[in-house]
Amino acid sequence: MSQVGAIIKSFESYFPELEDKDLLLVLRNSYRLRLRQYELLGKHEPDEILNEAISRLSKAVNSGKKVYNLQAWLRKTGLHIILEISREETRYRVIDNQNFDFEEFIPDERQQPEDDSELCKLLKQALKELDIQDRKLLIMRYYRHQSWQNIAKTLSTDGVEISTEALRKRGSRALAKLRKIFKNKYLKDYDMN
Repeated sequence: MSQVGAIIKSFESYFPELEDKDLLLVLRNSYRLRLRQYELLGKHEPDEILNEAISRLSKAVNSGKKVYNLQAWLRKTGLHIILEISREETRYRVIDNQNFDFEEFIPDERQQPEDDSELCKLLKQALKELDIQDRKLLIMRYYRHQSWQNIAKTLSTDGVEISTEALRKRGSRALAKLRKIFKNKYLKDYDMN
């Protein structure tokens, strides 16, 4: 007997609807569609979601909660479980600094058209003074116009986990450092006229 079957047997007295094979089939199909929608179908199975939903049903009943429409409650709880899994999967991206070639992200002046603007030259010099990780992050974001999620995906390999929110904050701090370097070191010497 499967785990789902064992849990269902313990609830038959509370919820005789759990004996209905059609109800279980409808729930599994609903979970399968949602797992596919969130690109989690290969990683998680509908039975896992059903098992967790029934487990949460047990906790809810034991805490005194009344469940009036079992199918709707299990469907909505299963959707919440899938959303929790999806959030966890997308929250953290793995970054391995040891295997990452930072030099690949330094702009190569030979490949870029020569810009005669003196401000652009000063900005490039200020960028070179940044820490290599900050420089790489700013180049990916502002030179290559990548989204924070794409940057996290690009950087993700086995190693250190980082969320897109943390990556955004790091980018904000790197940009603040660049502004400070540019303003204090280069802009005060530059004649604005």
